[in-house]
This record gives sequence, structure tokens and C-alpha cells, in this order.
Amino acid sequence: MRYIFPILALMATLAQAKAHEPNLDAQIRNYILENPEVILEALEVLSAREQRMALREKLSSHRQIFEDPPILGIGQVDAPVRVVEFFDYRCAPCKAMHPPLEKLVAANPDVRIEMRQLPILSPGSERGARFALGVQALLGNAAYATAHQALWTLRGPLNEASFRRLAEAEGWDYAAIAVAMESDAVSERIGYNRDFAVDMAILGTPAFVTPESVTFGTAEIEDLKALWLSQ
Repeated sequence: MRYIFPILALMATLAQAKAHEPNLDAQIRNYILENPEVILEALEVLSAREQRMALREKLSSHRQIFEDPPILGIGQVDAPVRVVEFFDYRCAPCKAMHPPLEKLVAANPDVRIEMRQLPILSPGSERGARFALGVQALLGNAAYATAHQALWTLRGPLNEASFRRLAEAEGWDYAAIAVAMESDAVSERIGYNRDFAVDMAILGTPAFVTPESVTFGTAEIEDLKALWLSQ
């Protein structure tokens, strides 16, 4: 059934063309016999188109990802093209890709890359995400950006000693942050991001999501730019 409507549309087009070209059937038949690979190519194009439509429909059920207010990211908060990046503090490719991503956004101010926590690589990954989100819940977005940058560049372990040092360096109350780290709100945020990743079959970080596309793992910056600006 999946190919009935495209085939009917093609038949209608051919019927119109035949009125002007009586030998069209023979010409088409000869061409297909001489080039049978065009049938497979056409089916591949149709399959890819259907996959894109299915992905777009699936993403539409996760509108919260794109409607959450800007919290942490690169670019203007009101940029019309919004890309959601899922990252892990233990993800080396995430960090390696960010300098070229910053250049991409600087050259294309219509693009905003909004960063979201997806701690999947280690127990330390989750501890780091909880610390950053705990700071955000307790002290706001500016403090969250500070905590994020500190964790992003941290060379040591993501553990209580590191978090305490970071908090003390900023004059924050670590005991209060430690409580916020274990709050239901922080757990729900991390859980939501993980559930989204599972539903969309995201198998690693960095992962870049728009209302029409999902890309994860390392990718060429120019390819990402072409994809995002085409949507």
C-alpha cells in the first residue's frame, strides 16, 4: 500500500504525456530495459523521503525540546534557526567541535545552538550534569553558564571535591548546591533528555537536533551548516 499513491500520481502524469506523444509507452519501456537501475534509484529516493517525513512527525511529538526557554548555548537567543545540542562533560568530541561551531554561529547569526545535558558516558558525567543543573536551579542562568564553563574545561575528576572547589572559588554555598543536585527537578530534566535520546535512537554525543533532523557523533561543520540552513 505504501507505494500506491505515488504510482497513481505517476500514472496520471504519464496519461497526460501520452496524449502528446503516442509512442511514449515504447520509449519508457525501452529506457527502463536499458537502465533497470533507475527503478531502484527511484525507490531509494521514495524511501528516504518517507524516512524524513516519519522523523519529522516523531520530532513533532517532542516540541518541549524546541520550546523550552534559552538557558545555555551559542548565538542569539531569538535566532530563527534553533539547534539543540546534547552533550556530556566527558565527551571529547563535544569539546573539539565547539570552536568551529562558534565560528559557524558567528558567521551565521540566524543560528542558535542551545545546549542540553545528556550524561551517558560515565557516573562522573551525571555528577557533573547534576552539579551544573543544581547551580542553575539555585542561582540562575548566569551562574549556570559559569559552572558549565568550569566543568567544560576541568581536567580533573567530576567529583565532590572538584565541585566544592569550584563552588568556593565563586563564593557559592556548596551545601545548598549539593541538595539541589539531588532535587526532583534536576532528576526530571536529566531523565527527560535521556528518554528523548532513547526515543530518537541517539547513540552518542554530541547530538544535534532540529525539528526536522537528528545528527549524532562527529560531523563536518560545513555539512551541518548546509543541513541546518536548508530547513
